[in-house]
Amino acid sequence: MVRGAVEGPPQLDSKDVASAAAKGTATNTGSGAVRPAGFADDRLTTDVFINGRGPYHFLVDTGAERTLIAEEIAARLDLPRGRKVMVEGIIRGQPSELVRIDRLRMGSLVCPQMEVPVLPRAMLHVDGYLGLDVLDRHRVIFDFRARTLTVTQPQGFFSSLWSPRDEAVVRTLGPSGRLRASDCRVNGVRASAFIDSGAEVSVSNPALYEELRRRAPTRMWTLGQEGLYGVTGGSTFGAVINVDDIEVDQLGLTHTTLVVAGLEVFDEWGLSRQPALLFGMDCLRRFQRVSIDYGRHELRFEIARAQIPPTLEAGLTPPLTG
Repeated sequence: MVRGAVEGPPQLDSKDVASAAAKGTATNTGSGAVRPAGFADDRLTTDVFINGRGPYHFLVDTGAERTLIAEEIAARLDLPRGRKVMVEGIIRGQPSELVRIDRLRMGSLVCPQMEVPVLPRAMLHVDGYLGLDVLDRHRVIFDFRARTLTVTQPQGFFSSLWSPRDEAVVRTLGPSGRLRASDCRVNGVRASAFIDSGAEVSVSNPALYEELRRRAPTRMWTLGQEGLYGVTGGSTFGAVINVDDIEVDQLGLTHTTLVVAGLEVFDEWGLSRQPALLFGMDCLRRFQRVSIDYGRHELRFEIARAQIPPTLEAGLTPPLTG
């Protein structure tokens, strides 16, 4: 859901924004998946086989540390039960227990024995979530034109050296699966950015909002508030802002809507005290194809100009000429 700017919107006081953001704070060791009010679930899933049975439809959640499975699927497969745990979301925790999976397969990729928490399918809305414990060292490809989601091996060295003219390559920093782009500017304000495919909306942390308010207030509109709902239940509100321009290396986005919220995922990524934002699926859908390569530590965005509404742009920054 990407909304354009509106003329003359009422500005919220910064204290109101900070208050709305604080309400979203919670420990996030389980899943950072969030969705807005009125969300229509059309997310891309990938086929997963568990102990040779399936396929089951799993969502990729690049902001989650752990893989999750629906309680109903675990019961159907009679997966062995383990210790009790608490799955923490952005709003509240949900009691759960671990189940043991002997073999999890996605295409040609096979994960060895692992323990994963269970949650009711009514919370997940899919058969399960694939977290960084599975995704790390692999490559995730979201193809929005073909409506496919693929988890595969990282690109080889030589194939990674070439990219089409309509594809932007963004190098990333960060350990293990926590890849973030440090060369990002939001209305000229430097910020760290990462992709959270479990989040349906894109989110700014309060530190970025305050810096935007201080340095570029005329290039930011406040549109009201948005309700956010966590995978473990509960809800909170965040202030909705629209920013003119986001640049990530050679990639440019205009008229981008962000929800200001102090989500615990920023703490988990060590980004709570510095300007940062997470790109949710609303931003990713503005591209034809997005890949996250954890092996090569890079992001690739393929532009789909013909599919972009006139009021929105997602393009490549022209190269500098000497």
